[in-house]
Amino acid sequence: MNNTLGRFLRPTLLLALGLSSVGCTPYATFPSDGGVEFLAPGMYPAPQLMGKGLRVTYEKTAGDLPQRPGMVDGDADGLPPLVYALPEGVITSDWRQVGIQTEVDSAREATRDDLSNGISIWEVKQLRIRSNRAEVDVVYPSGDDLYQLATVIFKSEPFGPFKFQSFQRWLTPEAAPTCSHPVEVANAKAEVDAAEAAEAARQAAEEKAAADAEAAKKAAENEASPASNLPGDDSAPSAETDAETAAAE
Repeated sequence: MNNTLGRFLRPTLLLALGLSSVGCTPYATFPSDGGVEFLAPGMYPAPQLMGKGLRVTYEKTAGDLPQRPGMVDGDADGLPPLVYALPEGVITSDWRQVGIQTEVDSAREATRDDLSNGISIWEVKQLRIRSNRAEVDVVYPSGDDLYQLATVIFKSEPFGPFKFQSFQRWLTPEAAPTCSHPVEVANAKAEVDAAEAAEAARQAAEEKAAADAEAAKKAAENEASPASNLPGDDSAPSAETDAETAAAE
């Protein structure tokens, strides 16, 4: 009986705590707007809403895309995979949690290679919660390297989960998604650091080689110079002096 009651109360308690965390302020966002309450991306209901927002946008826009090479990795119905990106400030475990919340089998985290290869990416731009209303802005691919913005709106009953209400496309161009996954960012930084270290080592080697060459040149010049030019020898003996010395002997 206690186990059954515990299984029932635990999700209810988590839901109540999550709602109270955003209900204590009239408006919370992630990423934060200036002067607006910050919404922790790893706390309920942020991962759930971002995941649901991605799924709704994916389902409503993926079918409009032309066939591309990356689509062979997609769902059985021919849709491209749901390659998603999130704003900066989301830790690795929360990226995975958002992917799980999409409930899309092909969902995976965007990488730098995806950006380089032109793979279609769905990116959460911002999450906003005001009381029982939540909005998720998602940048979605619209073909021909064009990205546009959509807003997914959810509503909830008191102590109830957020449920999908409406989907709005904004037909204005958006910047292409970026890759802010912590692992990818760390790898990119490591590559930059390694490249800078290699460049510094190359410059140091060039400077040493130049210094060694200059030292060798000076040594060769010193060896080729006559003894009369050595320091301390102000003048060479003349032929007349040599003759006078021989006569005296």
